[in-house]
Amino acid sequence: MKPNYLFVAVILALLSWPAHAYIDPGSGSAIMGAIVGFIVAISLALKTYWYKLKALFTGADKTQPPSENQTQIDE
Repeated sequence: MKPNYLFVAVILALLSWPAHAYIDPGSGSAIMGAIVGFIVAISLALKTYWYKLKALFTGADKTQPPSENQTQIDE
């Protein structure tokens, strides 16, 4: 018989005990710093692989060099 995970989660939530732990005010800024750092890391990874992702979704050939009119602007 398959357990009902929602039922188990509700029972565990109702049977919680106090943690007897202290979170100082600096923990909030550390958590926010970690969240901001994670978002910046993801955005930089997306920026790094933007052209590969763009080629993947548009179907363009990512190994083909740009056309001649895009490479030589000052002729």
